[in-house]
Amino acid sequence: MKLRDKKLRIFRLSRNAEDWDVYRQLRNSIKTSLRAAESNFVRNQIEEYKGNSRSMWKVIRGCLPSKDSEKPVYQKDHKKLANEFNEYFASVGKIAADKVKRLAEVNNIQMTTALPPARHRSSLDLFEFRTVTPDEVRTIILNSPSNKAPGADKINIQFIKDSLEVILDPVTDIINCSLMTSTYPSMWKIAEVVLLHKEGDPEIASNNRPISLLSCLSKICDKVALNQYTEHLTNHRLLTEHQSGNQKKHSTETLNIAVTDMLLEAMDNKQLSIVILLDMSKAFDSVDHNVLLQRILNLGVSSAVHKWFESYLSDRWQYVRIGTTSSAPVALSYGIPQGSVLSPFLFNIYTDSLSSVPKSCSLESYVDDSKTFLSFSLSHMEHSLLHIEEDLHRIFEWCCNNSLLVNPEKTKMLVVGTR
Repeated sequence: MKLRDKKLRIFRLSRNAEDWDVYRQLRNSIKTSLRAAESNFVRNQIEEYKGNSRSMWKVIRGCLPSKDSEKPVYQKDHKKLANEFNEYFASVGKIAADKVKRLAEVNNIQMTTALPPARHRSSLDLFEFRTVTPDEVRTIILNSPSNKAPGADKINIQFIKDSLEVILDPVTDIINCSLMTSTYPSMWKIAEVVLLHKEGDPEIASNNRPISLLSCLSKICDKVALNQYTEHLTNHRLLTEHQSGNQKKHSTETLNIAVTDMLLEAMDNKQLSIVILLDMSKAFDSVDHNVLLQRILNLGVSSAVHKWFESYLSDRWQYVRIGTTSSAPVALSYGIPQGSVLSPFLFNIYTDSLSSVPKSCSLESYVDDSKTFLSFSLSHMEHSLLHIEEDLHRIFEWCCNNSLLVNPEKTKMLVVGTR
């Protein structure tokens, strides 16, 4: 490249056609070499990340044109707009829950939050948090992605990694203090919300996707709690096997393979299958805290652990940031914290009994994406369609009783069979 730049300087001084040809040939040769090197690099990365969908998509996105030039321009006062957006996003959960109640009234559904029988066997099985060691905290920190944005405290994970030898013991003490005193630090309950424009007028709140940024330190504590609690639930087999989200050795791929295998088996038996793809609107935002806490208790936890989760969910706040302008903070009364590793896991607990609701159909889920399906012979179509309808009504009733809103416009039906 230095030689190319040198030949360009020679041409600019001489303005000679031969000097231009020498420069042009060098320039084109370098461009060709760079393209080949880039292609080989991407090809090697794709080969390396086979089976790792997150890393694979990161490579693919890196090959796509940047959208930085498409950042929205706001005409309104940023402070006023940020406050309007914050009020809208903070009320999404309550609005969805209120809509569920109205739907239940219209459809004559008796609202109840009846719980399944407790699954723990005795007080000896009750889950208790244990103190975490500095080595465990170190491992969690070093395994955390360095490209995640910081929360309201502006402490990013790279700073934590760089100063690890100095802050490791104090951070470990703070986490242990939280777990042992059943108190979640109030500063960790504040979420900074930034906006990702989807389409249309950017000054309309619903045309933006809110991205909650939580404290990186809070995420370390959440990971500690998650690791300990999931180990207990897994060892005692307390959660349904029909939920693939946030489960070891489970993924969207394993779920789709299992469902596809069932559908292919039905086709081999000359059966027709109907698959209903359920869409729940604002599922994480509309989770009822009291119901979730009761379900955590129902799975067998000590009063101290129950109190910690209560502290974790309560008194949360968020503010919206547009550029350098921030809104006033607003309290959150519904939902589970977006952006926390605990959130998908808590949603799994909240919806654990959903898979047992259908009586004729099978139901499989990946966090808030669920599909229910039934295979049948053509001679039993009339009865099978009736069974599907009855099960869908049961699912709808269950969702109403759990403040979850099924979106009929995005819920789809798929018919699978041979010709």
